[in-house]
Amino acid sequence: MTTSYTLTRSRRRTLAIHIKPDGAVEVRAPLRLAKAEIERFVAAKAHWIEAKQTQIAARQAAQPQELPPPQYTSEEFEHILRTLIAKWEPRLGVHTAFVGVRVMTSRWGSCTMKTRRIRLNAALAYCPLECIEYVVVHELTHLRENNHSPRFWALVADSLPDCKERQNKLKALSWLLRSRGDE
Repeated sequence: MTTSYTLTRSRRRTLAIHIKPDGAVEVRAPLRLAKAEIERFVAAKAHWIEAKQTQIAARQAAQPQELPPPQYTSEEFEHILRTLIAKWEPRLGVHTAFVGVRVMTSRWGSCTMKTRRIRLNAALAYCPLECIEYVVVHELTHLRENNHSPRFWALVADSLPDCKERQNKLKALSWLLRSRGDE
């Protein structure tokens, strides 16, 4: 059995496989890497790819068919975000230039270090407060450590000792990312 995939070539140095939220397979390869080497790599990873696609299918089958009402009104959600930012900026020793909310289909938040801008996913309004706080702390921590290195994770864990549990709750709610993409 051959795995179907889309191939994206760029000026990268390594070969990687990315499984998209819908289960589609994307192979990311260096510009000049031989097609035969890419094929061998994909074939060697076939069991891993199939396992990931099975996980995605199981998660999608378990997700609710309808979006529940948000836990917070837009005013409550904005107040929660302002409160959490005000609480965590001084604790982390950082300052943001801008915090915004928008619909995102693949992540809970983003941080642009250069401009010190934080964007949070509107789908967080459907999440429990501890999940919102985790995302706020995660993104603010990027203003101190702009990667996901062990140092970054240590900083997050120092701030939120139960960060793994919060992360797992967010993973269980990841279907919210895809269900809000058409708004």
